[in-house]
Amino acid sequence: MIDFRYHLVSLISVFLALAVGIILGAGPLKESISNQLTGQVEQLRQEKDDLRSEADALALRNDRLNEYIDAVSRRTVHDVLSERRVAIIQVSDVSDALYEGVVEQVESSGAQVTSRVRVTDAWTAGDQADARQSYASSLVDFLPEDRRDVASDKALASALVVALTQANPADPQAVSDDAALALEVLEGADLVELVSYTSVPADAVIILDARSYDGEVPDNTEQSLLYANIAEAAAHLSEGVVVAASNVVDGDVVSVIREDSSLVKLVSTVSDTDLSFGRLNTPLALAAAIGNKVGHFGFESSANALVPAAVTLDAPVRSVANAEEDAQNADGDEGES
Repeated sequence: MIDFRYHLVSLISVFLALAVGIILGAGPLKESISNQLTGQVEQLRQEKDDLRSEADALALRNDRLNEYIDAVSRRTVHDVLSERRVAIIQVSDVSDALYEGVVEQVESSGAQVTSRVRVTDAWTAGDQADARQSYASSLVDFLPEDRRDVASDKALASALVVALTQANPADPQAVSDDAALALEVLEGADLVELVSYTSVPADAVIILDARSYDGEVPDNTEQSLLYANIAEAAAHLSEGVVVAASNVVDGDVVSVIREDSSLVKLVSTVSDTDLSFGRLNTPLALAAAIGNKVGHFGFESSANALVPAAVTLDAPVRSVANAEEDAQNADGDEGES
């Protein structure tokens, strides 16, 4: 057994060490340790203040930059869409702030927004596929001849575009009877919601997607393909179309369009509509699309330019004579077929 004296010596050593530590801590080392810790705390506090100041400066600079872009954009977009009428279709929830920011640029370009329509969840819901096919069958008669043999989902997309863009041959300031009936069917089926609507036919279409994601991004490819059908229909049935999104991720509608060898040549896309840059690009891209210069604009690798090409558009022709002539030509084509 260990002698008790060894235990006693160990205990005395421990207490002696504690006493020495207390004496040194309260005496010679106290000021040194305290000053060192105080200095470190002050340094960390200063670094935190510097980072906060830097972040505030960057935020202020960003705000000023956005204000500058907004101010300059009024000159940049001035009259690029002069006298055009534009329908806006949103395929996701879009905040009023984002919507109004896009509309401000569209109106600064000389265009008029005729309607704002939101596509509902029923447009893409898997359990609504049979119902959509049934509605598409009932809407085929309202479509132009070259859109009547397409798949049911594409027929439905065509019906939506017709509802917003097809003019009355006797009155170019109003939509046609077929357009009005098509919209009535779509709204009655709860496939679309009319956020704001006028019976004035649009010349071109903007499709807005403002979906954002926290964490893992779900695979929305199937939904996005159905939304892309609307863009494709608008490319065929209106003067031009642009799909504008606040974010671009794999499987969203912008990515689906940019990755499709056919759609990429028909439909223009724009990213970052939550920023002044993207909002400015939206009417510029639409004007370029109307001028047969389809492009994809943003900072992503899938974009092919930052800024759309400059174009000068002829004023749209709206007259009863021209509308009646188009209607007679269409009747003649049907008679020959």
